Amino acid sequence: MFKENGSDDFAGFNGRGRGRGLGRGRRWLGDYSLMDIRLVEPALLIFLDQDGLHGYGLLEKLAGIGLTEINPSMIYRILRDYEELGLVQSEWDADTTQGPPKRVYTITSEGRLALEQAATSLRVTAQRIEAMLDLFDLSES
Repeated sequence: MFKENGSDDFAGFNGRGRGRGLGRGRRWLGDYSLMDIRLVEPALLIFLDQDGLHGYGLLEKLAGIGLTEINPSMIYRILRDYEELGLVQSEWDADTTQGPPKRVYTITSEGRLALEQAATSLRVTAQRIEAMLDLFDLSES
């Protein structure tokens, strides 16, 4: 979970499986950064707080905020982890699709608490980024 000081040990994942296959010390991966990857976790909870969605719907929402190069397997892995932690739940929905049934994810009350913690951490991170950009702007003057 997020810590009170704003550090992001999000949902207990810090140090657990993060960075697999990314290479040591690499900061940029194709068209997206490690920061982009870290934004996926809270973004999924934000989207699920608005509406129940299946994996493809979540990918479309991520693309809508500029996270277009995220591998679908990453999304499903995070969703499985969230389900194990009780942050989301899922059901098969065979009624609203023409093809095979799709698993629709919804946020739980525990997930809502995690989302509130994520929002606090995102605000702290945004303040830090803004302070860094202010310093950059001063150095450019």
